[in-house]
Amino acid sequence: MSTPNPVPTIASWVDPTTNTDGSPIGPDEITSYEIGVRDTTAAGSVAGTYPFGFKAPKDATSEPLSVITPILPTGVQLAAALRANTAGPSSDWTPEVTFTLPAPAPVPNPPSGFTVA
Repeated sequence: MSTPNPVPTIASWVDPTTNTDGSPIGPDEITSYEIGVRDTTAAGSVAGTYPFGFKAPKDATSEPLSVITPILPTGVQLAAALRANTAGPSSDWTPEVTFTLPAPAPVPNPPSGFTVA
């Protein structure tokens, strides 16, 4: 019997410590992080173009997926990536991570014919 995958709720990462040239990152060099998400099933969806996203503060190492706007679609495969922003250029996006948010359980319509006598 397999265990169901837990519903993803948090994006987390490890701060980079060096620049692409190998030099150390200064204490205030990173100004924020940017989380980008795309629906991989949407027409025209390509890596590096993220219609859903959020900027996280420079001291963050995780953020709840619930802060991403607009609200993420459910029941489809999503791909997320992260990049570090500086006062100059931003880093490249991380490799994408794919996940699916389950569709909410159906909600029944209210009963009909209700009366009070």
